[in-house]
Amino acid sequence: MLYGVFSDVHGNLEALTSVLAFFEKSAVEAYIFCGDLVGYGPDPEACVQLVRGLRKSLMPVCGNHDQAALGVLDPNWFNPYARQAVLWSRKMISDESRTFLSRLTARLDGRLFTIAHGTPRRPAEEYMLTVAAFKENMPKVPVWPLFVGHSHMPLFFRIRPDHLPGAGDVELDTIEQGREVKGERRPYGVVPIVFNPGSVGQPRDQDWRACCGLYDSDALSFRVFRLEYDIELSQKKIRDAGLPEFLALRLAFGQ
Repeated sequence: MLYGVFSDVHGNLEALTSVLAFFEKSAVEAYIFCGDLVGYGPDPEACVQLVRGLRKSLMPVCGNHDQAALGVLDPNWFNPYARQAVLWSRKMISDESRTFLSRLTARLDGRLFTIAHGTPRRPAEEYMLTVAAFKENMPKVPVWPLFVGHSHMPLFFRIRPDHLPGAGDVELDTIEQGREVKGERRPYGVVPIVFNPGSVGQPRDQDWRACCGLYDSDALSFRVFRLEYDIELSQKKIRDAGLPEFLALRLAFGQ
């Protein structure tokens, strides 16, 4: 089955629209969403409504900004720009959207894979950015592969295929556009591997374009794609909403 994999929309409707159009053109059969529909960007309500209205199978988790917008997570843990944006987003989302977000967990254990916003150990908060974090979280993953977001960077981790789970070296690398990263099946199951599709609405890898992925569950293959969108419109909306100027500027630098 072909999945459209995306994460960290953060209220950027123009980027989300571009990604979903790409998924439709690619004939995806289902969606994996790794959390954070709201925060930072100017269209939290429209983004929630667009994702919750997807007609194909959707497997979503919530992120830390989603939780903060619901009042579940204390926004004082955020930097001042993020805190201002999430408190503003809290006022912008409807009761219907609030109900949708409140029903999501930050981790989802599926039959073919596991999804967590950050890590399986601390789903809404911890970042999967180091080999140590990967190894420490391995016992928490019931089914591989693991899909995560939160870092806003397209990455993968995997146990090198010639080693047993937990006993060998770990490969960690970024995923450039067009590169195919493949998992491997063994008698005991899929060799531990983590895929991060990067961020739709606020990339942080010095590439401003919206980032997403396609996952083929039969081939265990994952590819990342970068998509242009109307960034100037997104920036204008941020300024018109009275959100911090920094949030508009950073979009252009992929930071």
